[in-house]
Amino acid sequence: MSATAPSVLRQKPEPLRPFKMGANGFLVLGAGHLALAATTALGDPTPEQEATSAAMRASSMTLLGLERSTLDLVNGMSSVMALFVIACALLARVAVRHSPALIERRTAFGWTLLGASLVGLAISVLLLPLPPIVVLTVTSCAFALSLRRAAP
Repeated sequence: MSATAPSVLRQKPEPLRPFKMGANGFLVLGAGHLALAATTALGDPTPEQEATSAAMRASSMTLLGLERSTLDLVNGMSSVMALFVIACALLARVAVRHSPALIERRTAFGWTLLGASLVGLAISVLLLPLPPIVVLTVTSCAFALSLRRAAP
């Protein structure tokens, strides 16, 4: 047993665990965003929120022949982006389970998710409050660690 212990210690840490953490970060981000949007939509708006919503309802634009209020566009894009992030998270989780070689080697799959999390982090730092910044920081670090541990 002592002959195998040093070989176990010399093994490179596996990249799947941090990758799963990154995928879970995307899942938390998307689900949290949808939950916050639902809570806000179902709650009692403040006078400032009412005034903002009224102004956004009054402003409209035509896209591809469809007239929509600015409020409809903002809410629609927000929901679609949250669902897209959740779909990416689920895709990453499926990849870990069914094709771990995509993660165990440095493939474009891992680099793409790292890039997406870094872009999301940059946008969050510029425009969003602290929770998405924290989640995307952890997610970006997890994807980067996964790539670092992966075989070249």
